[in-house]
Amino acid sequence: MMRFFARSIPSAVLVIALTTQMAIAAQNVRAAPDGSIGFNVSTSAVTRLSVKNDRIRRIVLDDSAFEMSNDAETGDVFFRVTRPTTASENGYIITESGHTIGFTLAATSRVVEPVIVTLTGVAAPAAPTAQTASSGGSDFVGGGGFVDDVATSMTEIMRKVARDHIVGRSVPSGRNGKVIRTVNGTGWRAEVLIATAGASGRLVREQDFYGNRVQAVWVVQNSLPANGRTFVVVVKKR
Repeated sequence: MMRFFARSIPSAVLVIALTTQMAIAAQNVRAAPDGSIGFNVSTSAVTRLSVKNDRIRRIVLDDSAFEMSNDAETGDVFFRVTRPTTASENGYIITESGHTIGFTLAATSRVVEPVIVTLTGVAAPAAPTAQTASSGGSDFVGGGGFVDDVATSMTEIMRKVARDHIVGRSVPSGRNGKVIRTVNGTGWRAEVLIATAGASGRLVREQDFYGNRVQAVWVVQNSLPANGRTFVVVVKKR
């Protein structure tokens, strides 16, 4: 799974998924328009929220312990915790097709499956055109923010680095955190690193690579087997 965090300002972190989520079990929930759902959100990892056959345009969630952002291509939303919490939160999902769904999220310390919402009693909308899919239009109220131009630029940077320095290449040997490539652009610098696991394997989290001037992080493979290795790309502001 390609996944990265893009930061427009120090206090707002955006999560953008570039490819399809890995095939793992999901929290499947169903609701009619104007109905309500409940699901778990992790405080130890990023949690993805999707509406099947639709795109999420807006999340309304006041005074949240989570930052929220979306994938400009798929309309998925990602939750990342910003402060310790065990409390439930109530809010609303507004989809691009105009449906509103109430929700209650329960914070949990464990890593949870993606949340897949199926709307009942409505016809599946037509597939968006390329122009619609790339134009964004997402609007978030509450714990997080979304800035289309920042998200788009980070997406393009990650794609360029992946195409030029990762795709088709094996992860080389080396110590954990070793920088194997540096790519410079206008106003940014990308570092291609190695993340390694020990004998018991490892969960490689984007949060592990946050730091000063970091604008985006992409971990190619989050779950590593024993002695596994993966690429990590960290984009920093110059």
